[in-house]
Amino acid sequence: MDMIWVMIKKELKQYFISPIAYVVMMIYLTLSGFFFFTNMQTFSDQYQRLKNISQYMQDPSVLAQFNLNGMVIAPSLGSMLFVFLYILPLVMMRSLAEEEKQKTDELLRTSPMTLNQVIAGKFLGSLSFVLIMFLPTLVFMSMLFMYSSPEWGPLITGYVGLTLFAGVGVAIGLFASSLTENQIIAAVIAFVLLMILLMVDRLTMSMADRDIITGVLSYLSIGGHVSNMLRGVIDSRDIVYFISFMFFFLFMTRRTMEAKGWR
Repeated sequence: MDMIWVMIKKELKQYFISPIAYVVMMIYLTLSGFFFFTNMQTFSDQYQRLKNISQYMQDPSVLAQFNLNGMVIAPSLGSMLFVFLYILPLVMMRSLAEEEKQKTDELLRTSPMTLNQVIAGKFLGSLSFVLIMFLPTLVFMSMLFMYSSPEWGPLITGYVGLTLFAGVGVAIGLFASSLTENQIIAAVIAFVLLMILLMVDRLTMSMADRDIITGVLSYLSIGGHVSNMLRGVIDSRDIVYFISFMFFFLFMTRRTMEAKGWR
């Protein structure tokens, strides 16, 4: 465990001494803030419009259809996930590719660390950086509680969904980075794999008569599992899905590194 902790600290240090990390964080927080305040503005405009209609009709039930969680929190978290789709490959592209390019992988190979410890340390270190990156977005959400009373459940499950999505994205990025020493190629591979997982259920549109295949493709799509959590629903099948894909891509990372001579 001590070796893994050493690797985690090394990864975090490499992120925070790199200007690229701060640029990526700034882009992520700027876009997340933009989407949040856009959703807030839309909610405010529609609420004011319906409030006027309610007063004119003298029917308060008109405003009952408004839900802060459904109109602001869930769309905002969904937008953060969309931004993650582009940010995660950029965050992960250097993880193993740079070690190989700079020949510092030889130091890791001859260190007391096992291959599993190297992979676990890099995975947890990168995931920690990603979690640190989206922690400031909690400030956006806290503003809602200053002026209203949204439900805690969908907010908590939404962030759990974002964390699990980030875990899968980091595992995919680590695998992509293990395939090549070119960081750009690693980023492209990671982005393509994430897009496939996100869009695979679209293939079911032309498979109406193939129930088994349709069910498998729908289950493989990461979007459906995340959307459940954004709606405030935690299903054990969703948890198993995310954990399974994390371990699968970490296992593939290990196999790739073994093929390159790691032991």
